[in-house]
Amino acid sequence: MTSSSTTTNMLKVVLDTNMFVSAFIFHGMVKIVFDLILENKLQMYNSPKLIKEVVKKFKAFGITRQEQIQLLTFIKEKGVVIEPKIKIIVCRDPKDNFILELAETAHADYIITRDKDLLDLPNQVWKSTKIVKPELFLPILREMKLL
Repeated sequence: MTSSSTTTNMLKVVLDTNMFVSAFIFHGMVKIVFDLILENKLQMYNSPKLIKEVVKKFKAFGITRQEQIQLLTFIKEKGVVIEPKIKIIVCRDPKDNFILELAETAHADYIITRDKDLLDLPNQVWKSTKIVKPELFLPILREMKLL
């Protein structure tokens, strides 16, 4: 496990690949979540598989090598990188199971995603992790006075 700022009382979040794209390439509303991670108000969890997928997606969008380095620095300095040791086969799209594996291993409070296959899980929950769209997560952050 690596992290520069592991704090147990922070909300633990897992963001799927497209949340990184939305924030860093399109500067979408989920960028607010990444700002809170930068401010050490949320704890982000990543796995080697998620990092690899994020880098692959960013390369497809044509980001420069320097931008890739900045992204990886952010992930490693502001997040906790863990390797899930569990295998889950529950998601309609098997390619999404690794997000659930990461969330379960991290004991994440939230998965932030717009992925329909994850959002369609019963009650939008996996174990003790809530699965929410970013537009529903922001009011939660406001209610917790993090915004």
